[in-house]
Amino acid sequence: MGKDIIALMLQEYQRFTRAERKIADYVLDHQEETQYISITDLSNQCGVAVSTVSLFCRKLKLAGFNDFKLELARAALPARAALSEPGSEITAEDSAAAVMGKVLSAVQDTLNNAYHMLSEREIIRAADLLHQAGQVVCLGQGNHAVVALAAWAQFSTTSPKFKTIQDSHMQTVVLSTLSEGDAVLYFSYSGATHELLEAVDVIRNRGGKLILVTRYPNSPASASADAVLLCGPNEQPFQFGSTSALAAQLYVVEVLLSEFSRRDPEKAEQNRRSVGKALTQKCV
Repeated sequence: MGKDIIALMLQEYQRFTRAERKIADYVLDHQEETQYISITDLSNQCGVAVSTVSLFCRKLKLAGFNDFKLELARAALPARAALSEPGSEITAEDSAAAVMGKVLSAVQDTLNNAYHMLSEREIIRAADLLHQAGQVVCLGQGNHAVVALAAWAQFSTTSPKFKTIQDSHMQTVVLSTLSEGDAVLYFSYSGATHELLEAVDVIRNRGGKLILVTRYPNSPASASADAVLLCGPNEQPFQFGSTSALAAQLYVVEVLLSEFSRRDPEKAEQNRRSVGKALTQKCV
């Protein structure tokens, strides 16, 4: 697309129908949020039919709503770069030492932001849900599956009730057998992926609890979560899975693990000793 999507919407605004103008007005006022919501959510926000949103996208010469969201993200990249501190972008001219310093600075900034974004009330709520649950499933898709695996590895040293499943089909199987009060610790930057929203429906139907680690408090899944732990840098869809984003989520895991362990410190320590003993014998 030659002209960015925002400029194109402004150019075509007078040709839009009244319903299409509602969509354009909402998108122009919520450019970043729109990148992470579903077509149904957008239609509800604008008070128009889903088919109207689809026609709106096609009027802009796009195949559908997903392409529309990608164009929004692409249009936001120059603005995001302009907000970066001068010299913070890695360039081809940078030395290895300069790259090391810039990456370190980005991760440090992200961790600092994660600290300020994280709510003490939500951490306490999440730790209580984990403590009360009969079993806890740690889940994530794509790069977030790595964080889910790391969370399971950490929590399983304190309690045997934690598990993780990497295969998407087996995730559905495990979720469909949840008991009432079981908890799911789900990692999703956008909080709006198709897999997550499907999982939310299953968790709710089974009477489970959802603890969501995400960047966006107003995402579709956040509205259904029992606890929302916010963290992560402002990334575009093209940047998902950066080291900074993963570092922020691992920080949340460590905080949540510490708070969970405080619910029953003797049992957590007993499990840690058992795990440590088993690992020591394995290494002999």
